[in-house]
Amino acid sequence: MKPNKLFIAAGTATAAVAAVFAGPSLANHSWSNYHWSTTDGVARPDVVDNTVGSWPARVAIAMGDWNSSAHIESGTSAGTANAKRCPMASGTIQVCNSAYGQTGWLGIASISLSGGHIVAGSTKLNDTYFSYPQYNTETWKQLVTCQEIGHDYGLGHQNEDFSTDLTTSCMEYTSNPSGNEHPDKHDYDQLALIYSHSEGGGSTSSSGGSSGGPGKGGGKGKPLGIEPGDSPAQWGKAIGKDAAGRPNEFVRNFNGYTVITHVTWAPHVKVPAARD
Repeated sequence: MKPNKLFIAAGTATAAVAAVFAGPSLANHSWSNYHWSTTDGVARPDVVDNTVGSWPARVAIAMGDWNSSAHIESGTSAGTANAKRCPMASGTIQVCNSAYGQTGWLGIASISLSGGHIVAGSTKLNDTYFSYPQYNTETWKQLVTCQEIGHDYGLGHQNEDFSTDLTTSCMEYTSNPSGNEHPDKHDYDQLALIYSHSEGGGSTSSSGGSSGGPGKGGGKGKPLGIEPGDSPAQWGKAIGKDAAGRPNEFVRNFNGYTVITHVTWAPHVKVPAARD
């Protein structure tokens, strides 16, 4: 049992705005100001599930969690099995799994930005490490699935110190993932803050029609010619670090888009050098 999590749950029972000013683990954890453009405060990118094996069930659980937010309404469709490169497409979050090798990471989330908004997202899950006994658990796999997709909606981490375990949220770095497989109330409060405004323009979904109509699933989106890559050399310049000083956020410009990548490093591995 994680006794301090009872305190966290009680703390998040306040209004969303008050939660932003709570203790350190409950600080604002939006991912910078990154968000999908909406006309009604609801993000509707289609989630294209390219995963195979037992991963589709985990993606379904994560999407059930995120769609529980009043500010997310994404359809899910099947993609291309084993789409290892996980290329981005407009209006979609592409979710992929593969044995990406000893890259050092359990999962990565990448977003493409244009005009100040997220226009495409990508989540990659590394079977190489999830085959190791310490990570070959449902708790680790569900936490990372939930976390990477959460990044694709504009959420950052509530806590970035793997040696601690401060919340019940999947948006936390922890070496004890049990109890952190899903979003918590503070994640939902943060989404309410991120999407508390509406904007003019088209839909956030490739299949939802105009004016931000709901994503139906099945929308493949326009290919952007962008692949997230598997290593710091492909992610670009390091712009953020975790509590251990490891670079965990990167930026590059490609095909006219700004591509930001967030990395969940496996706690036990040595992180490859990043480009300054």
